[in-house]
Amino acid sequence: MTKGQLTTESNILLALFRATVEQSSFLNGQLNQKPKQVFNVWQKQGYELLDQLEKRNIANEEYYEAITDVIHNIIKGIRDESNNVHDSVQKD
Repeated sequence: MTKGQLTTESNILLALFRATVEQSSFLNGQLNQKPKQVFNVWQKQGYELLDQLEKRNIANEEYYEAITDVIHNIIKGIRDESNNVHDSVQKD
């Protein structure tokens, strides 16, 4: 894998991770103790990975934030479509 490919794939992974962490905030207070503990460990390790990749200049914060924005727009579209489906089912 070339350095450029490594950078691209790392940024995509980081954007997915960031979007996952941000999306999970909707579940705050909804998880039982064990899943919450596992998630907190996973989240901490992910941020450590992000820090290491940034130090090695593999991660480009501006680039993966742009990718994260695209992911959030897709999630918003999924949420909107899901709400439309639920609304139409309840009307029937």
